[in-house]
Amino acid sequence: MRRTAPQALLATAVAVALLAGCAQDGSPETTSTSSATAPAGATGSASPPTGSPSPDATQVIRSSALLQPEDLGGATLGPMPQGDSEHLRPLRPCGERYPSDETRTAAVAMRAHVSPGENETPQVVLEYVGLHPGHGAAAFDEIAAAVRRCPGSLESGEHRWEVAGTDVAGDESLLVRVSARFRYGDEESVTTTPAVLARVGDHIMVLADLGWENASGTESYVRELAPKAVERLRTGE
Repeated sequence: MRRTAPQALLATAVAVALLAGCAQDGSPETTSTSSATAPAGATGSASPPTGSPSPDATQVIRSSALLQPEDLGGATLGPMPQGDSEHLRPLRPCGERYPSDETRTAAVAMRAHVSPGENETPQVVLEYVGLHPGHGAAAFDEIAAAVRRCPGSLESGEHRWEVAGTDVAGDESLLVRVSARFRYGDEESVTTTPAVLARVGDHIMVLADLGWENASGTESYVRELAPKAVERLRTGE
């Protein structure tokens, strides 16, 4: 079982999305603000990425650029609750702001609860997308360098960061294992969140399986899903 179930149920019940209008072609899209926003029709509150600039209503991330229910076994993405998994949106192993934070004009942070089958452990998918017009390559390089520069540890309150693969979802992508030690009941456990960092043009994407209560995320699932997320981002924008 995984740790995110209680928060997920509460977030679905009480969160409120920040919605944008429709694009000229009538498709829903996310607004560009200093907060991570949600596609039209989603429920939940959105959490602001650290260091986001002032709102720019001309910059948006379309909901069509995110994973769709057919990619997620019928599950639907909804906004991440305020403060959840902030170290993954985007990956922030050194715990500090990036220079590229100031170039981000829009961002979304979403999650879906995917049920693979009867009697199987659910998967909690996180998808983060940030837009850095003209600075996508620099943003990716900064985050990738930070993952290698700050491996972290399993000390209390910290995370261990490990690059587990490259080119897993295109030429500019990394598979990162993010591990943490915590106490679940009377037992101490180490759980690992597999996350893919990728760049698509000026967009930075993070896709992760957050795990369920005290179980780790499934790396093979993230490897399979990440190319789909990259393709959605490529064609949806």
